[in-house]
Parts: sequence; C-alpha cells; structure tokens
Amino acid sequence: MERDCPSRDTPRRRHAPWAMTAIVTALVALLFQGSLLPLNLAAAIFAVMGLRQVQRQPGRYVGRALCWIAIALALILAILNAMLQPPVQEGIPESVPEQRSSEAQ
Repeated sequence: MERDCPSRDTPRRRHAPWAMTAIVTALVALLFQGSLLPLNLAAAIFAVMGLRQVQRQPGRYVGRALCWIAIALALILAILNAMLQPPVQEGIPESVPEQRSSEAQ
C-alpha cells in the first residue's frame, strides 16, 4: 500500500533555534522598555545568527521573518530609548529642589 500523503516522506522545516531565541530576547527587551542595552544587542546578534542558520540550511529551517522582526524591534527600542532618556552631563551637579520645612515658616 502506498501512502497518499507525500509530506510524511519529506522532513518538515522547523523554525531556526537562533531565530526563536532572537524573537524571544527582543520581546523580553520590549518588556524592559528597551532600557537594557545588552539585551537589545543580544537580540540583534541572535537574529543575525538566525539569518545565517536559515541561509546555510534552507531545506531544514525557516524563520527569516522572525529574525528581521527581532532586528527591527531591537533598533526601534534602541532609538526610542536614546530619544527619551536625558543625556548625562559630567561635571555638572544635579540640582535637587530644596523642600521647605514647616518649621521655617
């Protein structure tokens, strides 16, 4: 008896492990609102490794879209974080507003 389903004979393509790691790391960085720069960098590096893994073994792995989404998310978080955080100026003491006590009045 021959099988009618030819998909069982061919191996199923899976998502590349580095691509999955990249998207999970990018989502965790999103939870921290992009404030952890090493996490953003790790997501971008994992995504590049995922792209290489998919390129080297295209018959076995998929996940290029996940890698590009992770790279885009890491870049967007880095840009937004750079825009929203005030610059740190060295040598200038931070001015703390003085609080008036009730005794001075």
